[in-house]
Amino acid sequence: MSFMSKAGFAVVALGLAAGSVFGAGSASAAGDQWGAMAVDADWSNYGRSVDYPTRAEAEAAALDQCGADGCAIEVSWVNGCLALVENEQYIAWGKGSNRAEAEREAYLALTEGTPQNLLVNLGSSQMAGGTVIETVCTTNAS
Repeated sequence: MSFMSKAGFAVVALGLAAGSVFGAGSASAAGDQWGAMAVDADWSNYGRSVDYPTRAEAEAAALDQCGADGCAIEVSWVNGCLALVENEQYIAWGKGSNRAEAEREAYLALTEGTPQNLLVNLGSSQMAGGTVIETVCTTNAS
């Protein structure tokens, strides 16, 4: 998968995460479900996985899906969601126990790359002028 090219990237993590089955492993009725995201050095390619029984399996699947030379694990999470957001200058991610929490954390991370937008956008559902690229959740996210 490819991201749009950006002038810079803000990457910050907070929380845990919940929602997509693309690239999903086999989910079990009980136990932890892991997800992971891998990116290449310039963030032009990424891969992600959800619903794997172990962190190692989720990370291996994300690296495989990234497919580019130099892909590395950026983040792993368990029993929750990961959200990716972007604006004209940055891409950021956040994780949380559910979709809303992950997206909120991603928008907050985006403001670290464009801090002037934090005050302008207080109370806005789209802080820092960003939009959600994707939100993925494990099946057992809250």
